[in-house]
Amino acid sequence: MADQTRTCIGCEGEMSPIIIMDKDHYGDRGPGPQPLKYRQPDDRRSFWTGKYPTAGRVEAFMCQECGRIAFYGGVRDA
Repeated sequence: MADQTRTCIGCEGEMSPIIIMDKDHYGDRGPGPQPLKYRQPDDRRSFWTGKYPTAGRVEAFMCQECGRIAFYGGVRDA
């Protein structure tokens, strides 16, 4: 993701990747920034792990001109 850029829909400026920091407790995720993920609305928690299945990753970009932040969903990791 570090070498990706996008075009802002508001001002057509260049958008660069950023990391959205989650300030909750580390829990089982470990220290350091973790990628954002998403799930489908109808997904249910696993009986065995108690976790939701991950549908894919979320990437964040910020416009260098106007400051707009946009999120883009990616497909599930293989």
